[in-house]
Amino acid sequence: MTNPWTVATSATAVGLSSTRFFFTRSAILRRQPSPCYGVATMSATGEQNFSSDAAHLETIFKQKKALRSVVKRDLKSMDPTLRSQEDEAIQRIVMEAPWFKACKRLCAYISCSALREVDTTRILSHILGSHSEDLQMQKKLFVPRVEDRNRNMRMLHISSTNDLIANSMDILEPAPVDADGNEREDVLFANEPVDLFLLPVTTTPFCQDIKSLQWSGIGSNLSKLHFVTQCR
Repeated sequence: MTNPWTVATSATAVGLSSTRFFFTRSAILRRQPSPCYGVATMSATGEQNFSSDAAHLETIFKQKKALRSVVKRDLKSMDPTLRSQEDEAIQRIVMEAPWFKACKRLCAYISCSALREVDTTRILSHILGSHSEDLQMQKKLFVPRVEDRNRNMRMLHISSTNDLIANSMDILEPAPVDADGNEREDVLFANEPVDLFLLPVTTTPFCQDIKSLQWSGIGSNLSKLHFVTQCR
């Protein structure tokens, strides 16, 4: 049976955190049905393995939910000065990393202080401020936009902080059209794949958040992808 949690054989997971380096928000992408669920017939052994896998995943989800509550509690009581220092350190590590310097196209989230996410302000400012004559420094940036109440999202291209507007939760996200009234480029329909994904997760066991990208369709648009996740 095909493993439904395989994202891409070429994908590389890179974990960063301040307690071990990691970035924090709910899963960006909603899981879609797995192709293996459509199998019409299955052997008894296959059914047993499938049930075992499902039970194992359910256990992982429950453990993650419990740990998420603990981490949220700890974040709430975290000293603001320490949080700021960690944010600066994490962003500096990312911007100095060779895989960040080498990437040309990336997806990144826009941090929200109310959600106690690791700040990405410096990283995004660095990317958007690198649109100079030095082509080696230029990077194409896609950021998330919530599409509906089910929190389905699209990753849209922006070239300036002026492209961002606050949504109903006061979280900055790209306007659906640019200043000229043209629809923004969606990463799913980009001509070239992204090199880097700065992904928000809530807790240290972030693998399931990363693997959920398989269901988004973005998995088919990945090249040598580095996942950088940040949590505290």
